[in-house]
Amino acid sequence: MEEREKTIRGTEERYGRFITEDFTGTLVIRPDGEIITCNPAVASIFGLDSVEEALSANFFTFLRSRQDGIDLLETVRHQGMVDRHELEMTQRNGDPVYVVARLIGDFTKGELTELRVYLFNDTKRKRLEQQLVQAQKMEGLGTLAGGIAHDFNNILAIILGYTNKLESSRSKPSEFPGAIKVIKEAVERGAALVQQLLTSARQTEARFSPVDLNALVRELERMLQATFPKTINFQLELESDLPPITADKSQIHQVLLNLCVNARDAMPAGGTLTLVTSIIPGTNLTEMFSGVTAENYASVRVRDTGIGMTRQVKSHIFEPFFTTKERSKGTGLGLSVVYGVVNNHRGFVQVESEPGAGTSFIAYLPVKHVAAEQPGAGVIRPPIQNIPQTILLVEDEEMLRELGVSILESEGFHVLAAKDGVEAVALFEAHCDEIGLVVCDLGLPRLGGREAFLKMKETRPGVRAIVASGYLEPAIRSEMLKAGVIDTIQKPYDFNDLLVKIRSVIGPQEVPDDHPELF
Repeated sequence: MEEREKTIRGTEERYGRFITEDFTGTLVIRPDGEIITCNPAVASIFGLDSVEEALSANFFTFLRSRQDGIDLLETVRHQGMVDRHELEMTQRNGDPVYVVARLIGDFTKGELTELRVYLFNDTKRKRLEQQLVQAQKMEGLGTLAGGIAHDFNNILAIILGYTNKLESSRSKPSEFPGAIKVIKEAVERGAALVQQLLTSARQTEARFSPVDLNALVRELERMLQATFPKTINFQLELESDLPPITADKSQIHQVLLNLCVNARDAMPAGGTLTLVTSIIPGTNLTEMFSGVTAENYASVRVRDTGIGMTRQVKSHIFEPFFTTKERSKGTGLGLSVVYGVVNNHRGFVQVESEPGAGTSFIAYLPVKHVAAEQPGAGVIRPPIQNIPQTILLVEDEEMLRELGVSILESEGFHVLAAKDGVEAVALFEAHCDEIGLVVCDLGLPRLGGREAFLKMKETRPGVRAIVASGYLEPAIRSEMLKAGVIDTIQKPYDFNDLLVKIRSVIGPQEVPDDHPELF
């Protein structure tokens, strides 16, 4: 206890000037969050009208999540203080406010009795950082556009070539399975590229969830193999049984993409790009970084065999707009975004480089154990008995709609087809007692799929629907599942997968014995 109090006193002496001059909000709270005293800056930070209003509030209600408050109290109880900690909080009107916080505990007989809290409103810098992240995303997309266009043309050439082969090989049915397999693989490859583009281009708030870092690295490597010059070789050295990290998958993907693009640019004549994952104990990082709090960190290393960096260049690489590239080849935002994202995940970035000896960037991300997602909405349910066997198929793409009708009817279902949301609602109102399931695209003309479903629900609250989309944002998916949608399916989908979902809802159809196997 004496050693902890000595550390806290030393920190206060060392940072006293910083606390009083740079941190504008000061308050004292109890462990339950009750605010005992505060200055006017606290009221301003949280959008309150007066100190009196602040004193009637609870500090923890301004935190983004209850877990943040639990983590802060846990750290203060064990370490005596929390130093320079970034927090996303909310103002009274719900707007986000970003603060840098220091919390120092006061203890009586070993029990935490009060916390002195110092807050600096960092919202302006944070918003600028978010704008930089989005700008860099677009730069990254531009960098990869040429390679992706090239690969898509290859994919289309494969599909067209094997389609022609099928037409000319009608008398050789033994060649059909191989050609169909190649075409399906080409479609899956194109769909994967589209998904990566959408993930990189989205502008979203951080959505933290368990992330398999090894799977993310493998996914990225497949994308880069298709888009980087063939003179660059890839090597993966992935630690087995790597535990999941708690992270925003899209943002970590962006970090690794930025580092790999930099590695590519550092090897203009080609070379080897190596991606390595491992687990590092937090105690191994304390000498290199301050603020190490996790027991273990998952590290991912991006290593190239390129031109390397001088010590002077290395000292500036994380500064926004600093770049050694030509004006037309980069804005200098990439590594600043890397640093910002990793820092927001309470991690660290290390760089190792010498001129002519290549470069390694290592990102350390804290490992946290996250409870598995509880089964609920969106899980396939056993089919309910005696459901009408008519399907309303809503699809604005004519060829896909006709194909869907043909396949579903060949499986024994009766199908009504609509080309837009307005037509779908009219058909549903006219045949609501006959329709057992609606299969509806989300992006429809005249009336969107979401709005069409809600109108159908007004007609029959128990309407069953499966929603299809080329890209369904998690928030919209969650909203539609809560509204009563049975399931969702990602485009381009295999009709076998769609049939599995349909049969799970309304059961299988009686198909004639001589019915051909289509899939």
